[in-house]
Amino acid sequence: MGRCASHGELVGGYVLGALEPAEMEGMRRHVAGCPTCGPEVRRMSTLPGLLDTAHPGDVPPPAASPEVEQAILDRFVRERRRAAASPRRRRRRRLFAALAAACVAAIVLVVALLVNGDEAETSAYATARLTPPNTGSTARATAWVDAVPAGTSVSLGAWGLDGGGAVYQLWCVRPNGEWVSGGTFRSSAGGNAKAKLTAAVKPGDYHVIVITQGSRPAEGSAHGRPVLRGKLRY
Repeated sequence: MGRCASHGELVGGYVLGALEPAEMEGMRRHVAGCPTCGPEVRRMSTLPGLLDTAHPGDVPPPAASPEVEQAILDRFVRERRRAAASPRRRRRRRLFAALAAACVAAIVLVVALLVNGDEAETSAYATARLTPPNTGSTARATAWVDAVPAGTSVSLGAWGLDGGGAVYQLWCVRPNGEWVSGGTFRSSAGGNAKAKLTAAVKPGDYHVIVITQGSRPAEGSAHGRPVLRGKLRY
């Protein structure tokens, strides 16, 4: 069943109680008789309670399926594009919808954490899904990028890496080919990693993130052996 054309964008805000009183009342009446919004609201009604029981700090390193990652990234990009294209007269309503959609995406992510053991940042202005440059590796990672006074903050979740505390380095690659280091991190015994890194590069100055293995350049390479690479999605 498709999304309700008239009120579908407000379902997330309605479930979370994030709409204005008049909009909440209007949605209440609409949901009571809408064959699309009614079931969707019922399906989502228990999700906000998960936020009270989820403790991200206690969740193990990422292990979500590629489908869950892709769904969250696609929702993030789609809602930002809709917000940017909205006419001024509907800006306020779209703002509520965008905020509600972001909250819903966060709830979906919490569900993924509880079910699959994944964790990521949802306040970022851009995301990147990092995959191996060759097909022989099963490693992958998700990066959530945010602007900070020092430049760029990257919240990284990676899995499928070499275990035993292997050292990796994150790089932000500018269009002119310059690589700016975001620091190093280590993998767990199981090959997973969770890190929050900072690179001295401004948002918009780069569009590619690369992870190399080793804290020092490998022989024949200026930056180490690339193991993961991905483009930012705004």
